Amino acid sequence: MDPILATLPLSLLAFVEEQLSNDEVSSDDEILEHFISNGLTEEQARQALTYRDLYLQNIYLDGFTPICEGAEALRFNPHTRQFEPK
Repeated sequence: MDPILATLPLSLLAFVEEQLSNDEVSSDDEILEHFISNGLTEEQARQALTYRDLYLQNIYLDGFTPICEGAEALRFNPHTRQFEPK
């Protein structure tokens, strides 16, 4: 797990991953402020934003995301309809 985000409670981690996956409209600055106002430190919020492109471009198996599993993350491949390593 990402060491900077490892101390987040599971509910807050789920919130972060949901925002990274689904908020295509807000700017990075807006998401940064949103993360901080919801309990992340500035360091955690900035670290979470480094994953934004990955989460917007891929669908990950719950619990096997880039934040949780790093290089072992499993993303959905629409051609094979399977979750596969990236």
